[in-house]
Amino acid sequence: MKKKIQDKIENFTPNIVIIFLYIQPFLDILASYLIRNNLTNYITSTIRIAFMFFMILYLLIAKYENKKKIISYLGILITVLFMHMTTIYIYKGISFLTFELKMTLNTYYFVFIVLSFLVIWKNKNVDKKHIKNILMLYVLLTFIPGILNISYESYSNSKIGKVGWFYSANVLGSIIIILFSALIPELKKYTKTFIFTLLIMLIYIIFTIGTKTPVLGLTIIIGINFLYYIYTLIKAKSKKLIFIPIILLMMTVISILVVPKTNFYKNLQTHLTYIREKHIDDSIKGFIDHFIFSTRLQNEEETRKYYKKSHTLEKIFGIGYIESYEFDETKYKVIEIDYFDILYKEGIIGFIVYFTPVIYILIKIIKNTKLNFENVNNLGTLLLIFLIALFQGHIFITPQASIFISLLLVIIHNQILKKEESI
Repeated sequence: MKKKIQDKIENFTPNIVIIFLYIQPFLDILASYLIRNNLTNYITSTIRIAFMFFMILYLLIAKYENKKKIISYLGILITVLFMHMTTIYIYKGISFLTFELKMTLNTYYFVFIVLSFLVIWKNKNVDKKHIKNILMLYVLLTFIPGILNISYESYSNSKIGKVGWFYSANVLGSIIIILFSALIPELKKYTKTFIFTLLIMLIYIIFTIGTKTPVLGLTIIIGINFLYYIYTLIKAKSKKLIFIPIILLMMTVISILVVPKTNFYKNLQTHLTYIREKHIDDSIKGFIDHFIFSTRLQNEEETRKYYKKSHTLEKIFGIGYIESYEFDETKYKVIEIDYFDILYKEGIIGFIVYFTPVIYILIKIIKNTKLNFENVNNLGTLLLIFLIALFQGHIFITPQASIFISLLLVIIHNQILKKEESI
């Protein structure tokens, strides 16, 4: 009986995961509608948390190699979570315990999911057609409302932009550019009409959404592939190298003509005007913080001061997501730099335990990577993920983004290792 239950769970779980991935854009749209209409959003968060617990149940029940190691890590992870919440209770009281637990589960969502995906797709990989289909859902649900002028605005202040029917321009832009980056090696499998249509819609979204991240992401993707193209030409001693300056000139001219007409460029101008009027550009540090990090460095400095004042146990297991209980007004606050948010909010031990699977996966990827077109783009995707987590945040600690980050880490891991032992 027990064996039959295990077999059934192992057989239908991959299909459940794929279905769950497909409904993500619709969950995001539902969340957007609820938030914009000041309605409590229990639905989407409950569905995602329920999925996370199902993944934990899968790890506990299913049969797979190195199960003792995985269960041991899970035991450590749950112990750290318990110690974190106990620390919150000791130093903050019971008032915000429910909220702190919700935020902590959101943060650790990525860890549970990436671990589960590694096990589920141990001996096979996810078909990248699913990446293409999910990307198209996000693209169409942003592009169509945009051109029909029934889109939500990206900002409520002086900046401009369109997010389709979604809520967060930053999260939407990150998901779209990262999924596209992962899809590049697969584009050769599709028709020229599909590729052209996808690129037109993507470029429209990237430059009208209004945020810097997707534009910089696209620039990195183009740069990486262009450098690899030059490398292949040099290696082959091709005469096509003489056309490189012409290509660069054409790209520069097109950028000069097109970019100033976009929401992205107009928002940059608005931002620079604000910086000049407030004399923020009087110092290099102030300019970098406002223009590149959107005051995230200032947020980090404020949280670091509170972290230093906290008790030793809080330094080890985290100060939580509501700061200034004793020293200032009580307020919910995140830095929006994922690495610092995890370090300060979850503590030193939490930070180490959190990133252990990531470091393990990265080491295996780097050790087994051979230079070719597919791997160059795989590494480019990883670079995008870690840069966005640094400059914008909401990549690892936000479930709607972290589920795709988990998926891509596992896909890249399995592709590069060619079905070698994964865990």
